[in-house]
Amino acid sequence: MNIRIDYDLCTRCDLCSRVCGSRRIIIADDKRPVKLIEAGCNDCGHCIAICPVNAIVNTRTDMSAFTAMTDPDIRYEQFSNLVRNRRSIRNYRKQPLKQEHIDKLMEVARYIPSGSNKQLLKYRFITDETLLQEIKTEMADKMRMVLKLSASFPVRYFVKDRSKSSASRLVKLFFEDGVDTFLRGAPCLLVIYTEQKYFRIPQWDAGIAANTIDLAAQTLGIGTLMNGYFVELANRFKSVRKLVRLNGREQVLTALCLGYPSVRYKRTVYRRPPEISNL
Repeated sequence: MNIRIDYDLCTRCDLCSRVCGSRRIIIADDKRPVKLIEAGCNDCGHCIAICPVNAIVNTRTDMSAFTAMTDPDIRYEQFSNLVRNRRSIRNYRKQPLKQEHIDKLMEVARYIPSGSNKQLLKYRFITDETLLQEIKTEMADKMRMVLKLSASFPVRYFVKDRSKSSASRLVKLFFEDGVDTFLRGAPCLLVIYTEQKYFRIPQWDAGIAANTIDLAAQTLGIGTLMNGYFVELANRFKSVRKLVRLNGREQVLTALCLGYPSVRYKRTVYRRPPEISNL
């Protein structure tokens, strides 16, 4: 059994049983918590984190990682300002992203919630200037190819004119005007991907990870931009995946441009009130 309980320390409070999401810890007739079966335990650590006397050990985890809870000293107003101040950045300084900042972003991403505690996400930071240039050029080339196909019969009847117009402008600006419309001059591209498909859980986890990294980046003076173009093109074209060294089994879930902004916004922006209903 991976869960071991020190009954000399245990107070029979039954908290471990109550928080066990898989219901693998039960309370025996003598009030002692007992690990029922091995199967189904996903090492979430809830039983360890809730125990008031440190009576539980999981042999499959690093027990030193279970540290005392700390008040983050963040109030609603502070968090609200962080969210409202956040902007998509499309203007970056050429300064490379500091490794210490990459490490800090990964440290917070490590602790995001993960469906069934599967932790299936992988992260790839691309900072090489030559490789970034190759990626953006390949993205532009593939989008140009898609545009040519969209003009042919019968494909043209299934592609909206508005979409073609927007894509055409991106390609024109890149090839004719030398404007980086695909990576926006960011010195770093973060690719979040997975090899294992466990229902749709990795996709949901990637959204949480991207948002967590996005907000953490603001505290470090790093600007971000969610890059949906890269996600679509990488998952459709082997040549794009090959550049970032992904194999055919690996799926790109989301991608972010990262870098230090060359502009500074002075005001927040308007957002429509959310549509809310109560049942």
